[in-house]
Amino acid sequence: MKNETKQFLLSHPTAEQILIIIAYLVLTIAAAGLFGAIHDQISYTVSPEYYTQFKFYQFNLHNEAIPERIRAAQVGFLASWWMGIPLGLLTCLAGFIHKTPALMRRALLWSLPVIIAFVLAVSLCGLVYGFIKTAHLDMRDFNNWIIPHGVINIRNFLCVGTMHEAAYFGGALSITAAWTFHFIYRWWYLKK
Repeated sequence: MKNETKQFLLSHPTAEQILIIIAYLVLTIAAAGLFGAIHDQISYTVSPEYYTQFKFYQFNLHNEAIPERIRAAQVGFLASWWMGIPLGLLTCLAGFIHKTPALMRRALLWSLPVIIAFVLAVSLCGLVYGFIKTAHLDMRDFNNWIIPHGVINIRNFLCVGTMHEAAYFGGALSITAAWTFHFIYRWWYLKK
């Protein structure tokens, strides 16, 4: 075993690294919530009924004095902030491969846009897939979906549901993307 690897495995986090982890965790929770709020603006544009007929009831957001777009943003935040916890914790583990706390902090900060871009790309692919899958709508393909009575544009409703499922899938996969980024970043930095 290389001396550097052995030292890494036997070392304990420094106080500075612990502060970086805490700050990054707070940042990833806020970023996940903000991502959800913005993401749901896109999906609200595709299917307002997904919110008016489903999500507003699910999240108990019935106050009609608050504009629907604001409530859609609330749904997005409430549905996604918690994803920042596993994303932040698991990405922080990758941060320990860097030689100094400063490099760890820099790599973690750069990994956040990588995560966001990755999840957005997977989410938008889910939306496109939804439109392809529903080009010839056969409701038997969606027997296990919750589709409230009164939905007029069922196709867009289903496409947004697919988009949301893809976003969670992208969130889980983004951990791998973040780790890959950290290894590439470390390799690039050591090569300099």
